[in-house]
Amino acid sequence: MVTETRGTTAVAVRHARPEDAAVIATLHVAAWHETYTGLLPDAMIAALTVEVRRAWWAQRLGNSPPTRGGATYLAELGGEPVGFGTCNGQRVDVLAAAGFDGEVSSLYVLRAAQGRGVGLRLIARMARHLQTAEYRAAATWVLRANHLGRRFYESCGGTLLDAEACIRGQGPFTEVAYGWRELTALAAADPGPRDGAG
Repeated sequence: MVTETRGTTAVAVRHARPEDAAVIATLHVAAWHETYTGLLPDAMIAALTVEVRRAWWAQRLGNSPPTRGGATYLAELGGEPVGFGTCNGQRVDVLAAAGFDGEVSSLYVLRAAQGRGVGLRLIARMARHLQTAEYRAAATWVLRANHLGRRFYESCGGTLLDAEACIRGQGPFTEVAYGWRELTALAAADPGPRDGAG
């Protein structure tokens, strides 16, 4: 999906639209495979298909207005889609009670596009969206064994929280939470338009 992208190729981040469902589904499955191979059972990884995700994303992107003040953003590098992220109001009671009223519910960037500022632009745009929707803080979940993802959230100023969740399915897998008590510095990393269209 992404070709070799060296140099100073600009990252563009925009609101995802219903017609982006197939593109995001393809990104989701590709990034899921890249991220979780070796961390989750093969059968669990194989169960996530483009067809299933396309239907799910079509439904999510077709919701108007989005649920819980949420938004989905699509990132492009050199005009090619390379990542996406979603944010919304906090869905986990223990984190909401701790003051993390917003949530970064997903953030995926294809491996070939990592290290080029795509993830930072996505999370910064989501922080700005959450601020605009009057959320004060945010948290996200990451698989405990996903060291690359954890380093990314730490590099963005995320603090490891005293919260863990256990994913059940084909065995227990532990996720840990990272949080941002205030969103201003994170949102400032997004140089995108301030007109609400971004």
